[in-house]
Amino acid sequence: MSKDRTFVPECVLYACCGSKCKKNGGKQLYKTLKAEVKTHHLKRVVQVIKTGCTDRCKHGPVLAVMPQNEWHLRVDEVKGKHILHDIIKREGITSR
Repeated sequence: MSKDRTFVPECVLYACCGSKCKKNGGKQLYKTLKAEVKTHHLKRVVQVIKTGCTDRCKHGPVLAVMPQNEWHLRVDEVKGKHILHDIIKREGITSR
């Protein structure tokens, strides 16, 4: 039986994994956020997607939050977790 992938998340986090962001921790940020979402059973309401270059190389790693249209610059793993938990609290997001 295949997994249902037709859900629409309440929030999507786009972690830049372009070459410069990746060198500065973008890939690890992506992995950390994916693990955090999984740990808190939020996979059906929060989605983490790695992107290519967002053209903000001097400010990477970059994390974009949609649909809030928030752009966070120089995001490390700790700051990324803090951003995720702030969004969860502010938006009233709960696991499904």
